[in-house]
Amino acid sequence: MKTINKRLMICVLSALSLKAWGSGLVTVVGHRPQHNVVVASDLAQLVTTPLLMNNTWWPGAIIATPAATLSAQLEQQQVLEQLTRWEQKANDRQSATVRAVREQLQSMKVTGRHFVSLDPDVVRTKEGANPRLEGTYTLYIVPRAQTVTVVGAVSNGGEQPWRPGTPVSHYLKGLHQLAGADKNYVTIVHPDGESEIAPVAYWNAQDREVEPGSVLWVGFSPAMLPEAFVQLNQQISSLLTKRVAQ
Repeated sequence: MKTINKRLMICVLSALSLKAWGSGLVTVVGHRPQHNVVVASDLAQLVTTPLLMNNTWWPGAIIATPAATLSAQLEQQQVLEQLTRWEQKANDRQSATVRAVREQLQSMKVTGRHFVSLDPDVVRTKEGANPRLEGTYTLYIVPRAQTVTVVGAVSNGGEQPWRPGTPVSHYLKGLHQLAGADKNYVTIVHPDGESEIAPVAYWNAQDREVEPGSVLWVGFSPAMLPEAFVQLNQQISSLLTKRVAQ
C-alpha cells in the first residue's frame, strides 16, 4: 500500500512538470510489437494522428494517466483484500465462489481510465469533447473485438464468440453458476467503459443485445453478501470498467 502511494506521488509530480510545456506525451500500447509515442496538445490532435486515425478500433481504446492508474490499482487491491477476508469467514460453498471471483480479478490488468469518447467524429464536433492534454498518458488500443467475456460467479466463463443481434441471456446458457451467484441480473460493461444492469431471469429477462468487446459480470446474489461487504458487486463493476483487454 505504501509503495503504491509513493508511486502515485511521483506520477503526480512528473505530470506537473510536463504540464508546463502545454502538451501531452502519449505512449501508445497495443497489439503491435513496438510502442509509439505521440505528442498532442489536445484529444482531437491525438485521435486524428495518421498513425492512429484509420488503424484504431476506437470503441475499445482507453486513455489513462499514471496517477489514475495507480489509483485504479489501489482500488483493485482493496477489492481483493475484501474478498480474501470474506473467503476466510465464509462456509465451504460460499468460500469456493468467493475464491473463484478473487482469482479472476487478481489476474486482471486495470488502468486509470479517463471516461471520455475517443471517437474522432465526436471529439472534433461535440462541444466539450476535446479536452487539452497536459502531462503523460497511456493510450491502450486493441484489435477489433469479436468476442464477449463472461466473468464472476461462474466456473466456466471466459470469452465467447460475439453474435450480432444476440441477447445477453444467450451468453449465459451452458455456464455453471457457482453457489450464491446472482441469477436475476448481470452487469454489462461496454467496451467504452459504460455499464448497465440487465435482467436475465425467466421472469424479468429483456432482449438486450451486447456489443463485441463487452464484459458480462455475474455478481453475487444480494442475499449472499454479508453486511460488511454489501458494496462488493458495485465495486467490482466499477473495477471492470477500468479493465485492459488482453
